Amino acid sequence: MSQISQHNGGSKNAHSEPITRTSGANSFGVLNRIPSQYDYWKIGVHEAQGLRPTMEDTHAFVVDFDSVCGQGYFGVFDGHGNKLVSEWCGHEFHQIFLKCIRENPDLNATDVLKKSFLAADEILGKMSEDSEELESSGSTAVVAFLRIEDTDGSQNFPLVDFPPSPPNPNEHVSKLKLPPQDAHRVFYCGNVGDARCVMSRNGIATRLTHDHKPSDSDEQARIRGAGGIVLRGRVFGTLAVSRSLGDHLRYESLKLKDLVIGTPYISRTSLKQDDEFCIIACDGLWDVVTDQEAIDLVRNVDDPERASEILVNYALKNDNMISRDNVTVMVIRFNSLRA
Repeated sequence: MSQISQHNGGSKNAHSEPITRTSGANSFGVLNRIPSQYDYWKIGVHEAQGLRPTMEDTHAFVVDFDSVCGQGYFGVFDGHGNKLVSEWCGHEFHQIFLKCIRENPDLNATDVLKKSFLAADEILGKMSEDSEELESSGSTAVVAFLRIEDTDGSQNFPLVDFPPSPPNPNEHVSKLKLPPQDAHRVFYCGNVGDARCVMSRNGIATRLTHDHKPSDSDEQARIRGAGGIVLRGRVFGTLAVSRSLGDHLRYESLKLKDLVIGTPYISRTSLKQDDEFCIIACDGLWDVVTDQEAIDLVRNVDDPERASEILVNYALKNDNMISRDNVTVMVIRFNSLRA
């Protein structure tokens, strides 16, 4: 339980690592740190507890992930039961992903991402054996990886020293791989549950994830085949998603994880000039707006921080239907708006 308890505290609300900023162009790969000068992509995150009594969403990102200039790790986690799994994922999933990358150098990024979801869920299962509170906790997840790669998928880039900018004797020199300008940008995305990633491709919404709902015919057949039942569109009439991280509840011979699995849906998208930005958000947003409506609301907003705030505020206050859930929105802009 040490990996859980260090983030637990006394609050029932989940807490993400605070977002900080550097004065220069290098974030040194620190979780949720934004460099003030960065040319590869821009990110903004906004969250609100909304009408729920507790906040169970978390978010995470890493600039220049795995020490490659221009790479990025992005995650949004929407907890249920309690905050433990989503909070743990917000602080730990990137480390598991990084470990899987480095331990499997010959595995393609799609398989590494899938392996990371399964590894995280296995760790949660083991920790759940010692905690009824953790056993009752689960989380949906969207994890995206912006990977810079050669035509053949390799990363044979030179290692370059990046001193702090502006110079700072208290900060160390970073060694990062520097891809050439013509390197390919590939966006890998994995999810379990109903948190979602939607990309704007020349203004057209393109969904990169798959909603895992018990009402889906394939998911329903899988659940029933494993000995479960679906009532009112929910697993055993209670759980509204058919895949998640966590949810390792056991009752006599029943294991909820046999029904609500942690195997993710994975997509791979080679980014083109028309791929403008993407929105990663929990169902607190998607319950009240369509994919295209969300894209239309912020397509002309160049600042992703402002864009994420606009979407959260719209979900909680509009003339049609307001969200009654926690709302977390992450916006990643790949290309700045053209003048």
